[in-house]
Amino acid sequence: MASITIKESIIDYAKDRHYFHINDLKRYFTEKGIQFRGNSLKQQIYLLKKEESVYSAGRGWYSNIQKEFELNIEPTTKITKLLIEKFPLLEFSCWSTEQLKGFFHHLLNQFVTFIYADKDFLQSVKDFLMENDYTTYLNPYKIEAEKFVELKTKTIILRPSISSRISKEKNLTKIEKILVDLFMEMKKISFIDKDEYTKIFSNIIFNYRINIAEILDYAHNRKIKNQILNMIDLLN
Repeated sequence: MASITIKESIIDYAKDRHYFHINDLKRYFTEKGIQFRGNSLKQQIYLLKKEESVYSAGRGWYSNIQKEFELNIEPTTKITKLLIEKFPLLEFSCWSTEQLKGFFHHLLNQFVTFIYADKDFLQSVKDFLMENDYTTYLNPYKIEAEKFVELKTKTIILRPSISSRISKEKNLTKIEKILVDLFMEMKKISFIDKDEYTKIFSNIIFNYRINIAEILDYAHNRKIKNQILNMIDLLN
């Protein structure tokens, strides 16, 4: 019987894994005694990507999921435009739980918008938003949130920016950043629990391809890289 080629071995490995890193693949080949030379794995993966048998999922990461995640930007369009008009030089990112409503296990009665900007400008942003009839909270944490935060139709929570290599376009936030921010908000204001977060996370990353390198880079900046990576590994 003919021996299985490197290419066939990669396909066999990838078919049962939504995501994998090339170092994981190398370890797998070593454990299985599958011989490979130098850049042969990268060369074969390159060919498989051209054939659309595997897909890029960020620096060193690959996936068997074809469809990329497409985020609905409509829920944040109005507030983003309003802030740009008032603070044209302000760098900020913005996202809303409404953008994820199709992935929640339990239906939310109200949605909340999160805006991240330089901490020195947050008070000015809050004052402006409250003048425009938005219910706005400045960097609340669990104890404060339990006492004071009411989720109304136009609720906004302001947070200091965290450095990120995730690209921004017109102050829109990518799903990779949202998933990490949502994990942090789960701990800060407890509006969802861990089981709910896990359902949202798994529903998104296993039905749509995301950039694993970007989500881990940002999670590292927020000091939760191990939690996010462990979740990916466990679910994967």
